[in-house]
Amino acid sequence: MSFLAPLFFVGLAAIAVPVLVHLIQRERKHVVHFPSLMFVRRIPYHSVRRRRIRHWFLLLMRAAAMALIVAAFARPFFRQSAEAAAAALGGDREVVIMLDQSASMGYGDHFTRAQRAAADVIASIGTGDRATLVLFGRNAEENMRATSDRGRLNAALNLAKVTSGATRYGPALKLAESILSQSALPRREAVLISDFQRSGWTGAEDVHLGEGIKLTTVSVASPSTGNLSVPSINFSRATFSGQERITVTAGVQNTGTDAVNNVPVSLEIDGRQMESKPVTVAGGASTSVTFQQFTLAEPAVRGTVKAGTDDFAADNSFNFVLTPSQTVSVLVVDNGDRAESNFFLLKALSVGARPTFQVETMPAARVTATSLEKKSVVILNDTMVPPGAAGGVLKRYVERGGGLLIALAGRTSWPQSEADVLPGQLGPAVDPNNGRGATLSSLDYSHPVFEIFKAPRSGDFTAARILRYRALQTTPTDRILARYDDGAVAMAERRIGTGRVIAWTSTLDDSWNDGPKKPIYLPVVQQMVKYLSRYEQAAEWSTVGQVVDLSAVLKSRAERTVMTPNGERVRVAPNEPGLLELSEQGVYEIRTGSNSTRPDRIAVNLDPAESDLTPLDPDELVAAVMGHAVQTTATATAPSEMTSEEAEKRQSVWWYLMVAGLLLLAAEMVVSNLLSRNERFL
Repeated sequence: MSFLAPLFFVGLAAIAVPVLVHLIQRERKHVVHFPSLMFVRRIPYHSVRRRRIRHWFLLLMRAAAMALIVAAFARPFFRQSAEAAAAALGGDREVVIMLDQSASMGYGDHFTRAQRAAADVIASIGTGDRATLVLFGRNAEENMRATSDRGRLNAALNLAKVTSGATRYGPALKLAESILSQSALPRREAVLISDFQRSGWTGAEDVHLGEGIKLTTVSVASPSTGNLSVPSINFSRATFSGQERITVTAGVQNTGTDAVNNVPVSLEIDGRQMESKPVTVAGGASTSVTFQQFTLAEPAVRGTVKAGTDDFAADNSFNFVLTPSQTVSVLVVDNGDRAESNFFLLKALSVGARPTFQVETMPAARVTATSLEKKSVVILNDTMVPPGAAGGVLKRYVERGGGLLIALAGRTSWPQSEADVLPGQLGPAVDPNNGRGATLSSLDYSHPVFEIFKAPRSGDFTAARILRYRALQTTPTDRILARYDDGAVAMAERRIGTGRVIAWTSTLDDSWNDGPKKPIYLPVVQQMVKYLSRYEQAAEWSTVGQVVDLSAVLKSRAERTVMTPNGERVRVAPNEPGLLELSEQGVYEIRTGSNSTRPDRIAVNLDPAESDLTPLDPDELVAAVMGHAVQTTATATAPSEMTSEEAEKRQSVWWYLMVAGLLLLAAEMVVSNLLSRNERFL
């Protein structure tokens, strides 16, 4: 037993009062004579009985009453662990321990302190309690479910590691709410242990813990968290002597308050350091570093930019993979009698950089089945179906994955034998609005061709005037991508096999419309050609948490072997979808079959938000989750036991001692009166 105010025990000296009352009652030596009593017979005063204790029971009652009252003022309590004392008063608990293992927890000793805090909670688990360990980052998962076995919980806790995932509190809180809402135990508690990174909570998570659930937060955030990171990289590509040269520019950010001076920032290509430069970055500022050009001759070249060292090493490096720019081969087929009909089209395709377009023009009369080979896209620019591509040749080209763009105008003729290739049935020429022209409207911005224009002020399609177009009656299986303002079809798509066909019902020059003279012409033409060729530039890097389709990356459904950054091998069978979640920071290597010499690579980096270590006030999160402000915040260094004040307040032993002391005094009064009355009659 312990006491909040032990100095009150000085009051135990009051126990001497009853003793003195019993021992020091003596006859007075100086007698005062009263005349009226002079002739009354003198009775000798026997003081011997007063000098010894006659009523031990009465003395003990008085002393005990004084001791109980003094002890009550000293505020006694029993030292128990916080949860054991609470369990004794409130019943068994269902506890969910939510441990943050996101990338930001790798800062300094944050994760070690978080594990200690979780171990303290586990140590408080009683025999009737149940605890669940939930590990969370971007997602949340039950690591150990509903057990009172501290050994198993501690073993699971010791195996937990910091991951590369972003911080998200919503999934963990929702999982905890689901577990606790299904519990039948009388007390339900959730403990959230984290660095409380502000980026992990937006306020729109729609998480609400039910009535009767207690939420405790344990913060391991450091008071000062200076951090240097490489959040992004830009690449500039140029061609010199037939070789592609790359210039790398890296951004360096300092989120701390103090400046960092002469920090080395280096560029590595395939494990070899190319260049290193010293950089100075002021507190709360950022800068950029541009490295010398290097030649890119091989695909899937691995690169890394590193910037110094600090307590959060994970974001001091940025990984990327570079592949030489791809070329899209395009065959433009015209009628052969108007060279100017291809002028605007060829100009639009000549300025492409990513990708570059390799364009070949040919009159329809010279096209053969061989002409279509190794061509990604064929453009029939206001011409008939080439005789050499008729008879199913053009259809087979599309079925095998080729792209076909058809500009329908005055010279276009489409035989019935090729009707299943054209997205609809071709009609006559139309002069819209009595020759006043039409404008484009009702664009399908969800389609890849127009997706880049869906943001406000990304392109004014109403500026182009369409003076004439060919009517096109589509079928229900065709997708209409755009209409004119009079409701007629302007652009439609048809899928054939693995290929795509797009029909544009006007010209690609300025004979039927002034679109080629408008700013939207070039990006629309390039978007159509890229879409039809199924062009996808290999991403230089990805972010942790993204999912990639290996069949799309490798253009193959052969057996694939994936080597993760941690060295784990994952085999993907040919008949499997091949979806890969990028859960680790680093570079994934992917090999197809058994004869692949140089693997494909995917570079993966942390979510840039993880570099911002600005903390969130835990009470703000608790108020949002609970619906009201509650002071439930603890620190990672706080002991698992209650404070003395909390333990004494829970137990309230003083109240029982005070009542017992007062009752004893009342009993002493009754006993004392009885004894006095009896002696009077003796």
